[in-house]
Amino acid sequence: MTLNNQDFYNVVGKRRSVRDFQEKPVEWEKLRRILTAGLKAPSHNHMREWHFIFLRDPAKMRAVIELSDAFSRAPDRKFLDETLKKITDPYQREVYAYSIPLQERMILTAPELLIVCFRMVKPLSVCKTLFNLNNFASAWLVVENILLAMTAEGLYGVTMVPFKTTELKRLLDIPDEYEIATFIPMGYPKKEPTPRQIKVNLDERIHIDKW
Repeated sequence: MTLNNQDFYNVVGKRRSVRDFQEKPVEWEKLRRILTAGLKAPSHNHMREWHFIFLRDPAKMRAVIELSDAFSRAPDRKFLDETLKKITDPYQREVYAYSIPLQERMILTAPELLIVCFRMVKPLSVCKTLFNLNNFASAWLVVENILLAMTAEGLYGVTMVPFKTTELKRLLDIPDEYEIATFIPMGYPKKEPTPRQIKVNLDERIHIDKW
């Protein structure tokens, strides 16, 4: 099979973080293709110890917001102002000012809310070396494949990492040896995603032998 390199680079170039979705449901066949792409990611131990939860119960979605501690403060104006005061880069301030107020609504209204889980040899709280985090790193390779596959399918979303997961794991019956890598609210965008990424000069980021 001949691969079309340009198609791949077009998908990479089109990937965007999107927080406003149409009400249109996502076809199950597309979701299966997206997760199949996720499972093609490199696995540090070759075991692919990843699981996926699609959260559709409104009561559980609300509980996710309350238990994770990552989103419950999103609509709070004081929290937003305090967060923005700590950010000096004007581009980063603009992105945060736009995205933070949308967090809670996005969790509750996205057509699909995907939770990516991975097996840990040790709890994250006791990991002392980068080697101990290989499982965690592999999970994010899965996430990148998922994001690119979503783009290829005309779907978009954003990764959201919860501050706390202990109570969430109990709520969702996630085994003790597994951890939550991220949530991905996803769907068809309300409007065509536009570039919002900061411009980077590649030549300034490449180093040979030393920084």
